[in-house]
Amino acid sequence: MRGAVFIFFCNCVLAHCWAATPFPARPVQTTDQARQLLVQGGTFSQRVAVLRMAGEIRETLLKGLFLPLESYPVARPLLFVLNPVHPAEVPASFQVMEDPGGVKLQVRLSPPSEQIVSQLSVASPGEEILPQLERTILAALMTELSLRPSKRLDARADPSHDVILSPPRWLMDALLHKHHHPEAHFFPARLRGIFETNRIPSPQLLLARPENDIRASTDEEVDLARCLLWMLSNRPESRSGLRDVLKTDFTRAPVQSLQKIFPSLGNTPAALQKEWTLAIAAYGTQDEIRALDGRKTQSEIERLLELDLAEIETGKHLTFPLEQFSDFLRMSGARGVLMARQLEWMALLERGHFLYSAVIETYANICGELARGKTAGIAKRLREATLERESVSARLSRIHDYVNWYQAVAAPRQNSLKIKEFYRILDEKPRVSEAVSRALDKAETQLREHGEQEDILRVIEDVRRRRREGNPP
Repeated sequence: MRGAVFIFFCNCVLAHCWAATPFPARPVQTTDQARQLLVQGGTFSQRVAVLRMAGEIRETLLKGLFLPLESYPVARPLLFVLNPVHPAEVPASFQVMEDPGGVKLQVRLSPPSEQIVSQLSVASPGEEILPQLERTILAALMTELSLRPSKRLDARADPSHDVILSPPRWLMDALLHKHHHPEAHFFPARLRGIFETNRIPSPQLLLARPENDIRASTDEEVDLARCLLWMLSNRPESRSGLRDVLKTDFTRAPVQSLQKIFPSLGNTPAALQKEWTLAIAAYGTQDEIRALDGRKTQSEIERLLELDLAEIETGKHLTFPLEQFSDFLRMSGARGVLMARQLEWMALLERGHFLYSAVIETYANICGELARGKTAGIAKRLREATLERESVSARLSRIHDYVNWYQAVAAPRQNSLKIKEFYRILDEKPRVSEAVSRALDKAETQLREHGEQEDILRVIEDVRRRRREGNPP
């Protein structure tokens, strides 16, 4: 009897102790499906925003470095700890951890405010809402890749798993630009100035600059970084070499380190400088090469008039002509597609044939209004834009037929340069400026006396009429 009472008394004491000192609760975490990205702390909306941002940046990083997504389920996990007391202006700190939970890399950072979180949910492509947080996330992802073992680099070049290298600034700049502007040809690098003035910087200046440099990168430096990534992406060693860039300390002998990873660049600084100069000349002038003539502009317009969307429930791919906007707007995610399509129309406005400018601008405005839910008068404007587009296409076709005939049969040989100039006016000028108007007047004077030019005169008259009305063609 006494033994039973004693046991009962002990159980009561233990129960009281357990009630007084409960087991510590595990912190709430939000993770992705592969459980490679974990976010801890903050509110649920803050964790979701950081997780979504990290997932999107990870996809850009993997594509930029030619790495398959399938490798990530077995990757080193990353834990982002949202600490409210961490100052937003202080760079995030990285810590390599070895614990039973499998967390290998921990990043402490300041959580985004709820106002910023709401802005992120409606941000359009290309917007930078939290550039510092994006750089922190990208640096963490690049650090995780740098800590993986490499079969290609030897033991002396391959850093220890406990050593964390600062990611290269140029690669950070290039990948973040790629993240916000996936279609690079819509945002060409402007490098012709440094090429023509012979002030091409040495690649060593880009390679040796670490990410923790406090000075912000200029637009020209970002374009140079994009050019360097483009050059290395087109080398035979790109698939393995770009990943090895993350495992290399470029603060010591940057040129020699790069040439070791990419042997096709040559084995001397002069050989690398030659490849670098050729890359700037090619990549920095692509906007001029990509100007579209009338036929290519018409083909691009037809492509953009088709709206593509995938059903969330079934994954079925659907295509809607823009004329069926009322059906398209009933689909989930339609407005996001229309916002992205408006940006594509604006990009085409910069590259397309100048006679299609009014039509392209009309389509861009229509997509913008549909994305905001405005449908009044859209059907009528689409019909008018279609008639205008078909009229311009027919006129350009007849003009080219006539000029081809004139050049082959009737044009004196000494006037062939004048005909080529007229070709250039029709195919290359992106806007109707004063210089283009004078060139059109000159072409009209040259061709007026040869007859059979009704379509040419109609185009010239349309250009003048639109200028008087203040509408660019």
